[in-house]
Amino acid sequence: MRQSMNRFLPRLLCMSALLITPALFAADAFVGKVNFAMTSSKGKPMSLNYSMKGTAVRTEMAGMPGGMIMDFTKKEMIMLMNDQHMYMVMPLKPSDLPKEVKEKGATSDPDVEITGKTETILGYLCNQIMVKDGKNTTELWAAEGLGAFAGLGNQGGGMGGMFGHKKGNADTAAKWEQALKGKGGFPLRVITRDNAGKETFKMEATKIEKGGVTEADFHPPADFQKFEMPDMGGMNPFK
Repeated sequence: MRQSMNRFLPRLLCMSALLITPALFAADAFVGKVNFAMTSSKGKPMSLNYSMKGTAVRTEMAGMPGGMIMDFTKKEMIMLMNDQHMYMVMPLKPSDLPKEVKEKGATSDPDVEITGKTETILGYLCNQIMVKDGKNTTELWAAEGLGAFAGLGNQGGGMGGMFGHKKGNADTAAKWEQALKGKGGFPLRVITRDNAGKETFKMEATKIEKGGVTEADFHPPADFQKFEMPDMGGMNPFK
């Protein structure tokens, strides 16, 4: 059992990369699923399944042996370990909880521009937002009516470089994610390019499905056992 957990923990750290919340959940928030295709200049194409209901979000990435459930009412995150039929519960930090969105169009950041261009993606009208971050420029298409986005933050560091985030700072999300905190909207297309115009990261929604989720999707399966991380003398990465 211990050997199995040791093999799984590095991948679990990578799964914890999916954590940043930029918007306040509304009473009429979208309930359903959004599927994403993601590619980077160095990594293989990956798919992300993203489910929403009320103040809960569930994310699952293809090829990963588990998933993540975030409940912003309970202020907790649940890590699912499918191979072991186990789960862990961790508290969310105040910085991870939903925040009020600023008045639409207001910004104090000169590197974030709402261009006024729009495009319909999978039936949703999206506004174009351009975000400059050092040597990179991100073209972001954000839709209204799809609720909050739980992002691809740099928690755990294992996937930060692949998804266009700065390395070395576990609390730093990509600047385009920070821009969504102030602007609101749900990203249906994100393209990051370097100064030479080379595409370094792309994430695009491939399918949006209303409904298809139940309350049970946002709780650990009944046959999963709760796993408590032992105290490792201050070295526990989840504390």
